[in-house]
Amino acid sequence: MSTYWAVNGVTSTLHDLLEEHITYSEDLQIQGVGVSTESPRRLRSTLAADKRGISIWLYRVTRNPDLLNAAPERTGPDTTLRHPLPIDLHYLMTPIAGTAGDEQLLLGRVLQVLNDHAIVRGDDLRTPLDPERVELRVVLDTLSLEDLTRIWNALQEPYDVSVAYVVQFLSVESHHEPTRRSPVLVREDGYEQIVGRG
Repeated sequence: MSTYWAVNGVTSTLHDLLEEHITYSEDLQIQGVGVSTESPRRLRSTLAADKRGISIWLYRVTRNPDLLNAAPERTGPDTTLRHPLPIDLHYLMTPIAGTAGDEQLLLGRVLQVLNDHAIVRGDDLRTPLDPERVELRVVLDTLSLEDLTRIWNALQEPYDVSVAYVVQFLSVESHHEPTRRSPVLVREDGYEQIVGRG
């Protein structure tokens, strides 16, 4: 679980991960290519004509249904944390370059890096994500062409080569103090035989 800064922490984590393996790569074909958290439209408007870049744009946030009914975490004998909000973060990764070949080269590297780091934990996490409590799963999101077209229409941009990812298992903790609950002092087990009617 994390504070409300967690969303920004995930974006920073992805940014730094791609920057480490692309911008600061020893491969001269991709070395120096900048990574930006701006939308593809905004990044394209700021790039010089001869420059290349990669946009990792958070375009959607959804509630994770699998974690919604998780049991509350007990912090003491008589206190439990308020129920956190489990969310999935949806990112669009868009390489921007002067040629289709360069865009495909960058897209391939993004796919490779995120496949190699499908689970992000420990030192790869950025503040304020707690490396002791947070583990992220980065999943390729196979959007349909129709879904991708809707995203690009919302950007008011012509469709460009891109790929979508979902980052899962992030919970935003409540700002409220933990709830006091009576501790379990005695547990009794029992059983009864159920007799069916003939």
